[in-house]
This record gives sequence, C-alpha cells and structure tokens, in this order.
Amino acid sequence: MQNKISRRYGLESLTEAIRQARLAKGWSQRDLSARAHLTQAQISRIENGEVDLQVSTLIELARSLDLDLQLVPRSALVAVEAAVRSAEERSDERSARNLLATLRILAERARQIAPEREDIESIASSLHDLEPLAPALRGTFLTADLERLRTNLEGFLNYPPAERPSHAKTYRDAAAWLKQLRNALMHAPHAERPAYSLDDED
Repeated sequence: MQNKISRRYGLESLTEAIRQARLAKGWSQRDLSARAHLTQAQISRIENGEVDLQVSTLIELARSLDLDLQLVPRSALVAVEAAVRSAEERSDERSARNLLATLRILAERARQIAPEREDIESIASSLHDLEPLAPALRGTFLTADLERLRTNLEGFLNYPPAERPSHAKTYRDAAAWLKQLRNALMHAPHAERPAYSLDDED
C-alpha cells in the first residue's frame, strides 16, 4: 500500500505511471536504477510512493524512460490522455506486427531446413494465420511468450540437426499453444489468453 507521502501529495498516478513505463520496457527496477543513476532501493521507494519526489529526480526518471514532463491545462487533460492512449495503441500494434512478422520468417526458415517436422509446420502455419490478427494481440501479456518462441526458433535454426530431437517437446507444446491462440482470436476476439506459457527448456 502506498504510504502517506504519496497520498498526501496525490502522487499515486505519477508513481504508477513510472512503474508502468518501466514494465512496458521490460526493465527490472535494477535496470532502471542503472539508467537513471539511482539505487534500486530508491526506485522501489519511488514506485511505492514512499518518498517525496524531487523535480530533478522526476526529470531523470522521465529521461531514462523516454518520457517527457509537461504541464497540461486541466481543461485539456482528457484530450491529451486520449491522444496518449491512441499513440500507445498504435505503438503496441506496430510492435505486435513486427514481432509476428519476425516469428513467421524464422518459422519459414525452420520449415525449409526441416520439412519433415510436423510441429514446425504447424508453428509456421499458425503464425501465418496470426499475422493479420496482430491488433488483437496489442496490450495483451502474450509478448513475453512470443519473445520466448522467437528465442526457441532461433535456437532451432542454430542447433546441429542431431540435437533437434532432444528439444522436440518444446516445439510440440509451442505448436499446440499457437493453434489454440489462433483459434481463440479467430473465433472469439476478446477471449482470454490460453493458460499456457512457453518454456525455453523441456
């Protein structure tokens, strides 16, 4: 629970925005502390609303997170927030499209070097079907699983052929998960994320 300092000065939304911006970049508190030249403990106290933020610290955090501090008239706040949300949605959609395109290319390469693998064939086919559905992936928490799939596909391409069978379960599970995800998005666009997480190891 945020403490009295945060509540007293109405900083809850500000400290939460800092935390969300950090998470959106996939950074740990330690990652942000290195970039903002603050200790991890300071980042933790700031995000928990336990310190009275100095303007210089806020500016440094904003700079590190690729944010800009602006004073906005209250009368324009709703319009500014709507514009920010729209920009974030477009950015999320672009990121999802780029990630799916990269995955599809990797899967196609994997299919070319191992045309006998039904799991790789299924992964490539599902990714082909998912690419037009990229807008449905924005703002979801599927990105980490898809990034893990990219790592796995890159691994497949780099494994010596003799080693690939030892990792077969990873790709069978990925193929089943992608098929489930594709079906969920095609038939129920607002369906919840399938309960599955891709692992790097068997």
